[in-house]
Amino acid sequence: MTTTDAPSTKRVTPESVFVGGPFYGLVNPETGLMAENDQEKINRIIGHFEVAGAKVYNAHRREAWGANFLTAPECTKLDFTEISQSDVFVAYPGIPVSPGTHVEVGWASALGKPMVLLLEKDAKHTFLVTGLETVANVEFIWFDTVDEIIEKLPDAVHKVLTRSGPAVASA
Repeated sequence: MTTTDAPSTKRVTPESVFVGGPFYGLVNPETGLMAENDQEKINRIIGHFEVAGAKVYNAHRREAWGANFLTAPECTKLDFTEISQSDVFVAYPGIPVSPGTHVEVGWASALGKPMVLLLEKDAKHTFLVTGLETVANVEFIWFDTVDEIIEKLPDAVHKVLTRSGPAVASA
């Protein structure tokens, strides 16, 4: 992790990040690719971290947005390894939910990784995601647009990287 000077405070930024989100279910069977608008959301988040100098792990880009899917054993092992190696885990669990992303959220939580989860405002999300702050170091970004995510991401990442333990103390 590195520390950079912001106008009024020092901000901690990750050296590596895993960016997760819906994938397999968003690939169009006719084109073999995710739609451009779905790619754009992930690309903007990846770009945010790369501009700051972070190494970004991401299955979407690694597998050419669906054109070069790995086998189930390959992608499972690689995603787990990359989450393990990351300073922070950032994911968009999706509406409708992405089963694979939810598995990754579980791994990140079990590994004790700082997490930032991106959740749509006014959408229904599973309690095991929205209650995660009671057992894990997580910040939620509630959003309507990708611009909102990008605006809120630096503060959310800084918070999880400078905090140890769950966001909310257990009773």
